[in-house]
Amino acid sequence: MPIIVYIVSLGCAKNLVDTEVMCGALVENGCLLAAKENDANVMLINTCSFILDARKEAQETIEAALKWKRRARKTRRMVVVAGCLVQRNPQETKERFPDVDLFIGLDDVPNAADLIINAFNKPDEVQPLPKGGLPTYLYDHTTTRLTVTPETYAYIKIAEGCDHHCAFCAIPTFRGHQRSRQPESVVEECKQLLAQGVKEINFIAQDSSRYGTDHGNGDCLAKLLQKCDELEGDFWLRVLYTHPLYVTDELFETLAHSRHVIPYLDMPIQHVATSVLQGMRRGMTGPQTQELLHHIRKDFPELSIRTTVLVGFPGETESDFQELLDFITAFKFDRLGAFAFSPEANTPAAEMKDGLVPPKVAEERRRLILETQRQISLERNKSLIGKEIRVLLEQRESERIWIARSMADAPDVDNVIYVSARDKRYMFPRFTNVRITRAGEYECDAKEI
Repeated sequence: MPIIVYIVSLGCAKNLVDTEVMCGALVENGCLLAAKENDANVMLINTCSFILDARKEAQETIEAALKWKRRARKTRRMVVVAGCLVQRNPQETKERFPDVDLFIGLDDVPNAADLIINAFNKPDEVQPLPKGGLPTYLYDHTTTRLTVTPETYAYIKIAEGCDHHCAFCAIPTFRGHQRSRQPESVVEECKQLLAQGVKEINFIAQDSSRYGTDHGNGDCLAKLLQKCDELEGDFWLRVLYTHPLYVTDELFETLAHSRHVIPYLDMPIQHVATSVLQGMRRGMTGPQTQELLHHIRKDFPELSIRTTVLVGFPGETESDFQELLDFITAFKFDRLGAFAFSPEANTPAAEMKDGLVPPKVAEERRRLILETQRQISLERNKSLIGKEIRVLLEQRESERIWIARSMADAPDVDNVIYVSARDKRYMFPRFTNVRITRAGEYECDAKEI
């Protein structure tokens, strides 16, 4: 009987790359991938465990998969759970879901196919749990990987793990210490993706701005980008997930003035009130954070700045929140996301007992932040009406309408542009110039020039 796998990948793009590595290993070892769950006999769920909502989503997905397993009448079905939820606490996950057939930890990602095939062929054999703890695995350009993103873009994980222990974040406890790939390996993977026809490459890591510091030889993100910028072709290169403590003017200069590296800075600041930042262990004060942002806006005006903030952290007063809201209102970030605090086990913030913010208050603060940003986004989009910009046409909405993104818009998280194409015969994704004709809060209409 062939092994046919239906895959559910939860969480961020970093998790998606792990999923793609497992997909590559499965296909390379003769397994088939299914587009529909009822066509499969194995369901593989790659879980996220970053925050409470992510764990709830993972648990609900596993429960649904186990129902899918029980619905089988004449054929055997198997449920496999991989990723951060497993790595974080293998034994607890096993006890919660005893009917899961196989658990795969982060160090087992490259061996997923062997583990799944063995478990499927030997249903009576007890499968061992992954070891848990701090993983050490890091893929490279020689790893078989099957990209599952739309054909226009792909992700490259340039590093794994994180050495900056923010008080609210548990990632270092289950993703491990920072491990940066060799620059030559990243360049080679860029070449591979470009040969596939990819138009946009997105560099990702837990902290992209610290890329190469663990090498001890002067490697850094700016130098890596400069090497990749020398590659031939018509493509965009975007960087996601930087930390304000580790960004440099060399990086800003590279982002602002390159052929392929686009002027987009994704830099979560989390907050601007000093007392909150100190509690978060972010390593910067409020004035330092604001000074950095003003420096970027003044000296590198080409950069579109995307950030993320966290509200409701223990000790955040109404005054602290107002300081953050006032800054967001005045600074007008190009793109912004907001989260409400949730305590994570094995983090310093989970042990904080003073100044706890009720969840309803945190959610209301988050709502106010997002409402403010919605108005800012609308104003910014309206300022584009009549202007000509370059976009990447990615997906056909109808005969003449394409869904597109600008340089200021990362996949899945930012704005979109609906483009009226000048000729319906152009069927393929491509870069083109458009003129904005209408603006909404998070989308625009445009005509191809």
